[in-house]
Amino acid sequence: MYLTRLRLHDFRCFSTANIEPNPSINVITGDNASGKTTLLEAIYFLGRGQSFRQSGPRPAIRAGTNAFTVTGDIAVPDGRSHRVGVSRDKRGIRYRRDGDNETNRIDLINTLPLQMVDPNVHRLLEQGPRYRRHFLDWGVFHVEHAFFPAWRRFRRALKQRNRALKSRMPKADIVVWDAELVRAAEVVDASRRAYIDHLHANLPGQAAKLLGDEPVVLEYDCGWRGDDGYGAALAASLDQDTRAGFTQQGPHRADLRISIATAAARDWVSRGQQKILTTAMLLTQAQLLYARRHVRPVLLIDDMAAELGARYRQVLAEEIAALGGQCFLTFLEPDVVPDVLKGGSMFHVEHGAVRTG
Repeated sequence: MYLTRLRLHDFRCFSTANIEPNPSINVITGDNASGKTTLLEAIYFLGRGQSFRQSGPRPAIRAGTNAFTVTGDIAVPDGRSHRVGVSRDKRGIRYRRDGDNETNRIDLINTLPLQMVDPNVHRLLEQGPRYRRHFLDWGVFHVEHAFFPAWRRFRRALKQRNRALKSRMPKADIVVWDAELVRAAEVVDASRRAYIDHLHANLPGQAAKLLGDEPVVLEYDCGWRGDDGYGAALAASLDQDTRAGFTQQGPHRADLRISIATAAARDWVSRGQQKILTTAMLLTQAQLLYARRHVRPVLLIDDMAAELGARYRQVLAEEIAALGGQCFLTFLEPDVVPDVLKGGSMFHVEHGAVRTG
């Protein structure tokens, strides 16, 4: 699965842009603020339906205009192709796949699986559980088919239970949602555990190639306390939930703790090594997706050379090239691009324009 064409209209610094990416390696060079990251952001919109920048989609509209449009053509393994698009104006954001105006974000995520390594990727190790849940659930979503319907049911029941708690309704009106929460949570939890088993089997080998022989350990926290199941945890915490006004335990509070040599990864390695470790985790996810569904996700790596010495850049570049899927990487200067990445397409961005070579 790969992007065969990318078109931008009034997207940040680009009035228009039209590029035909290589199905394997695509290197994008240019000065700071030239638009390199913007190209990755546009691709991210096509695969996630949103921006990875904290500012969100509205500021992506080019100054002096009223709307942006990003479209892409995608080749899929069975020989077919899809055209997907994202547009944003003052009324909101809209998605389209193959001309269908009823397209939603989940349709985009299914059509163009992609992973992103940006300069803030260390948040996966350093910051709160939601970043690690996001990492985990992307992989679970794509390979464990029971996960998403159950997760959607859980979120709906959780919303209703929290509304009852916040409104100080009688306990009978609160616990009426518990059975549905438990049924959905059990499927979500089982799907996550099955996926983590695959990560356990594949991550150490990938991490060893990039970080050496120190053991990497993943520890899953399901999000509730006790050994008697989620139903018992909900019952035991009902009074606390009532005082708090929301449900404090459940798969929405799950975490995936990452340790190296018995120490938390955020404490053990440098910022550059954190980048290498998180990239190893994303590469492992890409390999699992190919093994389970025969789909290779698109990989986006922004400012690959940042915080990495020449040796790490070389080892990481070799692993990316060996992955076999489509990848987009940005660099400030062509001089720091590892040779193994120069066999694909080279693009240079300057003053809101993209040229090949």
